[in-house]
Amino acid sequence: MKKLMWLVMAVMVFMTGCGGTESSGGSEGGSSGNEGESADVVKIGTLHPLSGGLANEGQEMRDAIRLAVEEVNEAGGIQSLGGAKVELVEADHEGVPEKGVSEVQRLDRDGVVGIIGTYTSGVALPATQEAERSGIPFVIDIASADQVTERGFKYTFRLQPPATMMAQNFLTYFEALNEMSDTKLKTAILVHEDSVFGSSIADLIEQQAASKGLEVLESLPHSASTADLSSTINRIKSAKPDIVVVTTYLRDGTLLVNGIHESGFKPKAIIGVANGAFSNAQFIEGETAKNQHIMDVNYTINPQSELANKVKEDFKTKFNKNLGPNAAYSYTSTKVLLDAIERAGSTDRAAIKDALGETNYTDHILPQAEIVFDENGQNVNAQAVLSQLFDGETKVVYPEEFKNAEPVYPVN
Repeated sequence: MKKLMWLVMAVMVFMTGCGGTESSGGSEGGSSGNEGESADVVKIGTLHPLSGGLANEGQEMRDAIRLAVEEVNEAGGIQSLGGAKVELVEADHEGVPEKGVSEVQRLDRDGVVGIIGTYTSGVALPATQEAERSGIPFVIDIASADQVTERGFKYTFRLQPPATMMAQNFLTYFEALNEMSDTKLKTAILVHEDSVFGSSIADLIEQQAASKGLEVLESLPHSASTADLSSTINRIKSAKPDIVVVTTYLRDGTLLVNGIHESGFKPKAIIGVANGAFSNAQFIEGETAKNQHIMDVNYTINPQSELANKVKEDFKTKFNKNLGPNAAYSYTSTKVLLDAIERAGSTDRAAIKDALGETNYTDHILPQAEIVFDENGQNVNAQAVLSQLFDGETKVVYPEEFKNAEPVYPVN
């Protein structure tokens, strides 16, 4: 009998030393919360520029995430985890790539089971690499560089269309506009901020423009933080292109439009591509004397969606500002992540990553079909639409199934 007792004790010690007892750790390189069918709190992280030159955009996106979290909590939390409440852990990368990495590390220590971010491709690239190393699901709301989803990562998922698609959408819509008009526009100058975001889009347009009958006279890069675009504006005025094609953030985009307006030169169209100004609520509402009929090929809200209109109203009521396209993608990214957590029924990061890979999300506010990710984590149905500004409001003018206004083209 004593020999049997000693044998049982020895086996128990052996099993404990080999990890035979239940572990709360994650898998595939990532730590996780507690697996099981219930939890008190589920933490998710948001990583955006909450200070610095992009703070306006980052704060609006953060607020949209707050709204999405609040809606889920008020509806009873994560049902598959016993009604667990969602806790948002906020991080500020300040537009600095190194800060983005260190904030991912902090969010990891704080125990988040997923992250939403980042607005800038320059931060998204290293931040998602760090999240991959740590095994944290990362849902990209806004960051357009193709490379974000071309590195074989398993934990990165992106809702917005990539740079290649944005450039292709522009060229398709330009061709459609010319077909609608008796006046064919033929020449363009590309103006873009000089990071991977602006440069990649401009390069793609320049490579393919001739096939659509568009001659690119010049491509003019600048720093997004510049305080002086006078030389760029002088070159535009001298070349007199039919179209000025613009990829910028809010501050430099506003500076450019103001400068063109003050120069007296009136292009036949100003068209943004993934422009951080032309689809920004602050620009749309604050520059109405100068921005009338400016176009933008960009992600946006589906104007034909009743749900989208309700979300816009709720956001306006809660934050006393309009829900811009960037924020719409942040809101939707949050709903997609929380849907994956619900379907996973677990706070294990690897399980949530697997659930994200199986996403088929239809109840959303974007101008596209269902949200489905391919093997690289890219939303396969993502697309940009063509919007135009009318008296301080943005309207979709193409494609037909989403439009709520007729395009004015050319403007002059």
